[in-house]
Amino acid sequence: MQSLHARSTRTCIATQNAATRRAVVVQASKGFGAAQPKKFVQRKDAATPDPCPCESGKAYKNCCGPYHRSEALAPTPEATLRARFAAFNKAEPDYILNTTHPDYHIHQYNVPTPGGAQDRLREDVATGCNRFAYTGLKIVKTEPGVNEYEGYVAYEYLSRKRSAPGAPITEAEVKDAAAWSRTAERGRFLKTSTGLWQFVDAQTATFDASMLSGLQEPAAAQ
Repeated sequence: MQSLHARSTRTCIATQNAATRRAVVVQASKGFGAAQPKKFVQRKDAATPDPCPCESGKAYKNCCGPYHRSEALAPTPEATLRARFAAFNKAEPDYILNTTHPDYHIHQYNVPTPGGAQDRLREDVATGCNRFAYTGLKIVKTEPGVNEYEGYVAYEYLSRKRSAPGAPITEAEVKDAAAWSRTAERGRFLKTSTGLWQFVDAQTATFDASMLSGLQEPAAAQ
């Protein structure tokens, strides 16, 4: 293969009956033959100034942002879990409320009617968004349920209390590993007839960060 600026010459013979042979010079740039199509190279969004809090490595606007803006539905339980995690960090309580199954009220608040504790749920979600910071989401395992409308996601994350409601986490607070707690959960999700996945309930275990070996320093939380 010649260089991009090399030119090749090729002589074509006109016809055998011609009295003289006519030389036709054919020039080809960029090497021999037709230009090759460019290969698509996927670029990561890690360098973006607004990475998604769900730890996907993508920009928020291209990841969980469309779910929060109701431009699309999260297609799987894992995607829904990631979007809910990001919603707590981005203070998007309506998305969390919308993706919480009515049966959650029965399990969490001990009420007899599905969806019967909406005010309490809204208050708890607001507290979670404003008073706590979350980071380090790790998806451990995803599992199918009894049918296509049920799924399970096992995951872990780090959390800590903010210095004041809505206050950003400082660099010193990020490095204070003892203040962070790791929570491990296995969440159950059900899909509605409209295709919306909703969180139903979870088995939870919370550990003090100092009790965990090999704990990495938390990434900066929003």
